[in-house]
Amino acid sequence: MIKLYDLSLQNDCRPSPFCWRTKFALAHKGLKWTEVPMGFTEKDKIAFAGSSTVPVLKDGETTVKDSWAIALHLDKAHTDQPLFKSEMALSYAHFVNGFVDTVVQPALFPIVVGDLYDRVRPADQAYFRESRGKRLGTTDFAAFQNKAREKGVAVFRGVLEPARRVLKAQPFLAGNHPAYPDYVLAGAFMWAGIVSSLVLLDGDDAVHAWRERMLDLYDGMARKALAA
Repeated sequence: MIKLYDLSLQNDCRPSPFCWRTKFALAHKGLKWTEVPMGFTEKDKIAFAGSSTVPVLKDGETTVKDSWAIALHLDKAHTDQPLFKSEMALSYAHFVNGFVDTVVQPALFPIVVGDLYDRVRPADQAYFRESRGKRLGTTDFAAFQNKAREKGVAVFRGVLEPARRVLKAQPFLAGNHPAYPDYVLAGAFMWAGIVSSLVLLDGDDAVHAWRERMLDLYDGMARKALAA
């Protein structure tokens, strides 16, 4: 049995971009899993893994933390439908993973932080205010978000240009079929889309068409989550 420890906000919405990477990876490999929801302040639930953040995966007797480590584990432990079909594919995915972590998600955070805070469970709001307030220098997340959106949406669209150039030539970042590079970037869009109604992309953007394809994968798994 595979268990995935996943971040839960109000109404049990599940926006964690890192958990979404793992969900896409599990679905890609045709694996079944159950989810254990937890709030920001329920770190005791994953203390057994020596982790304070999700995702944490329990695969039989094996425990793995961190979405990248989980992807590597899944390909080693479950060899069907590989996430990385070659050394080159692994290196490319590693690059995209770092690009999303250091460029895409930091560009997203300021323009959705107020909406994100509104979705945090009441029991976790003090923790969110303190931890994210230190990062931003303010706890007035709504005002910070409004100011950030004056230029932030354009900035976010700009940082997607490397992906856009690829997606003008092929349906997925990984080629004709999706793989881990697509799941990493899709996780960022799931994070924003679940907590915010902000329009991030123009309808004629190649990234927009790709995002629609990602939402439809695996019986519409991601699209169904957006309605939760």
